[in-house]
Amino acid sequence: MLHTTVSPDLIFQIEKSFYIEGEQKWMLWRNQTNEVQQHFVAQAEQILQAIQKNRPSLEFSLPEKVVLVDPCTHAYREEIIPARYRRQTIGRRLFQRGNSTLSIVLQRLSDLQSSAHLSLSLSANILRYWIARLWLNQLPEGEALPENKGLNPSSEARPEVQRYFPEWLLFNSNGEPLFSTKAEAEQSIHAIEATLQSLLSAMAVDPTIVEEEAFRSRYMTLVTQMVEQGRAYCEYLTKSILSTIRKRQSQHTLNRGLSIHLPYFDDQLLEIRYLDLEVVPPGRIAFEEVFLIHAIQRAQESISKNSKLSLSTRQHILEELKLMETSFSDCAPYSPVGALSPYYRRIKPPISGDTSQNISESKI
Repeated sequence: MLHTTVSPDLIFQIEKSFYIEGEQKWMLWRNQTNEVQQHFVAQAEQILQAIQKNRPSLEFSLPEKVVLVDPCTHAYREEIIPARYRRQTIGRRLFQRGNSTLSIVLQRLSDLQSSAHLSLSLSANILRYWIARLWLNQLPEGEALPENKGLNPSSEARPEVQRYFPEWLLFNSNGEPLFSTKAEAEQSIHAIEATLQSLLSAMAVDPTIVEEEAFRSRYMTLVTQMVEQGRAYCEYLTKSILSTIRKRQSQHTLNRGLSIHLPYFDDQLLEIRYLDLEVVPPGRIAFEEVFLIHAIQRAQESISKNSKLSLSTRQHILEELKLMETSFSDCAPYSPVGALSPYYRRIKPPISGDTSQNISESKI
């Protein structure tokens, strides 16, 4: 599951008044001397490398002085950064061992932003700006989406998504798998997830990056491809499960119980999850196809009422259940063998006071 789960519709509704606009941060950097500009970019690259490698410690420095806007006169002036703040050292303390380098860096930048020294606040804003943009530029953009390239838009598909990542495509336009093993397919899904996590982490560094088209395009492309390919892969796994059931049914190896872990893709958590179906409880019970139909129908009723899942995820699961149901739609109604078999006869209830016969059925 993604460390930060954000709805595609909500990610662009961040309250901008809490942050200095991205364009303003750009202007703050542009007003610096060439030497200071290069210093900020170099330090941002150093911080980004430490975040990506999750290093336990990090050192970065601030320039000797910066140019800022005087809040009273609104004129540009130079301000010296106090010497004791120019070298910043970040390390995980004993109680911070479980924290990532990203979270510790964000805390330090937040502390600098809230400082009474305007030079420190300005430096933190510029560093946030460049760390996020450098991170964004490292992420793939994808390629223009040709017609019938295997992405089957759902009812929620966005028309503005016109790109895709061919290296992570799992199925072609005919629905045929482009992977040779399940491990290879899951590796592609994890690659999309890791890229999306990096994108969300860049947003955590500088939330104003959501205003940029480069961010929006990557985000919508990643989410769309991840959901569509994840659902298609789950359908592929469902068909594999059906094939296994048919095979084991023909081999008569389903007579000691049957439980199914049905995979589905949750578009809120952006991960593959499983729905447990108990078709036949453990024991010496012969498998009948009608047992599977009954289990599917119970699951359909339960999923239809499950408000914790999004409407699109529920529809996705119901489609998989329908696929399973139609695969066994030709099964005959089940009748208990013992009740109707000619080898069984019903014994009349014993006469009052006669306890010699205390069973309702007996085999002849």
